[in-house]
Amino acid sequence: MELIINGETQSFHENISVSELLKELNVEERIVAISLNSDVVRKGTWEQIILQNNDRLELLQFMSGG
Repeated sequence: MELIINGETQSFHENISVSELLKELNVEERIVAISLNSDVVRKGTWEQIILQNNDRLELLQFMSGG
């Protein structure tokens, strides 16, 4: 299955949840916001949402700085 993440096409196995995707990408859940097909996805639903072929995700990671 192909997903478009931050504008780049990547391949993943079928039936992957948003939460599983973040683990595969080594993204910390506590510092990311997610848009799926232009809709903001609430953190409490990440385990239940199963991604589909050609879904478009934007991962916005928060970082501190000064």
